[in-house]
Amino acid sequence: MSLTDAKKYIDDLHKRQENPLLWPDFLTGLPGKSAIIKQLDKAYPNLGTYAVAYIRIANIHPYLIKYGPDRHAEIIQWAAAILKTSCEKCAGCFIATVSTHDFVIICKTKTMSKHLKDVMKTFDRKVETFYTAEDRKSRTILSFIRSGEKVTIGLIKMIAVVTDSDPGIEKSQLIREMGKACDGLAAGSQNILNLSAFRKG
Repeated sequence: MSLTDAKKYIDDLHKRQENPLLWPDFLTGLPGKSAIIKQLDKAYPNLGTYAVAYIRIANIHPYLIKYGPDRHAEIIQWAAAILKTSCEKCAGCFIATVSTHDFVIICKTKTMSKHLKDVMKTFDRKVETFYTAEDRKSRTILSFIRSGEKVTIGLIKMIAVVTDSDPGIEKSQLIREMGKACDGLAAGSQNILNLSAFRKG
């Protein structure tokens, strides 16, 4: 290898480093946090035209307790693949990973709701194949008594927190606050929360 080749590598590296979209997450193949920050810089001042969604794979930990970790990566990759291929059909849509089970979508507000519903429906159909027939039928994988009340945990699903107008949160805090808002959705029947409407209400 010559110094010329090494210099070419460094030049190419610097070009790639300027574009976080070229540095995908190993597990999912999606861009990571630095790409989210860059895209959010463009979308945040234009909330209304654009919407931001924080998506989480919910109920995965109870699945891992009952079934073990053998198919954990496969579930995450299916979620990423469904999100990515759906995004590719939506002009100007951006998808990235925040953490192992969490993702961010940025796209036009007018298409976000349909986009999320389609993704969730497709993911539900696929995720059922990871369960026994008995669990699929009961829609429950764990139940227990806590503080005198019965707690029932259902199948893995996608949940999302969306903001499509000014949520009254600084841009630097938005993704973290959306992640916190996701925490309350997993146990409920509601799968999508509009953060802007929730905070104004």
